[in-house]
Amino acid sequence: MKTCKRCRVYVVENTDICPLCKTVLTDMDGEKLDKTYPAIEVNSHKYNIIKRLFLFVSILSAVGSAITNYLTYNGVMWSAINISAIVYFWIIMSYSIKRNRNIASHILVQIICISILTVIMDNSIGYSGWSVNNVIPEIMTLANVAVLILVFINRMYWHTYVINQIVIAVCGLIPGVLWLCGLITVIIPTAIATATSLLVLVIMIIFGDKTIKSELKRRFHF
Repeated sequence: MKTCKRCRVYVVENTDICPLCKTVLTDMDGEKLDKTYPAIEVNSHKYNIIKRLFLFVSILSAVGSAITNYLTYNGVMWSAINISAIVYFWIIMSYSIKRNRNIASHILVQIICISILTVIMDNSIGYSGWSVNNVIPEIMTLANVAVLILVFINRMYWHTYVINQIVIAVCGLIPGVLWLCGLITVIIPTAIATATSLLVLVIMIIFGDKTIKSELKRRFHF
């Protein structure tokens, strides 16, 4: 057993040079270890300080904007937009820093958060329907197109996107349902979003039938 003092790793192969930094290895006189690589200690103290600092600033900003809006209220609840943006920032940042998250899951979280944020903004400045008539259908269309691009780019591993693809495609049908209920009055963006979602679902069923079934069985254990 040999070790590299610079990289702090143990090398079990028959070599005198570290495969990482090319430094001459040090012989450990036959000592055997269970772990080839040392445990990496992450110093989270500085990270926690920065996180708490940003949290304090966020809370201070939210409370300050709410008080200012209350004292200078002129019929517009602009503080709701500020608070929603802060919450959106924390959701996206908390989700993004987690490991093992594929791109499709990030797209799903984004469309949900942005849709909620735009509805809050629309209501805060006096509801006119631009959020549900234009923004949400366009977001759904872009999300479905992004999923198709991911499928073509990662054809060998697209099964890892299956669940998120299904959810995004189903979400793309929501504007059509809202239009049938009379909550959406602009038909063109809604029609495009619905058609794109149906296209994605058809492509998944035709070209990935066995993959979808096996992935659903693996995820939901049935």
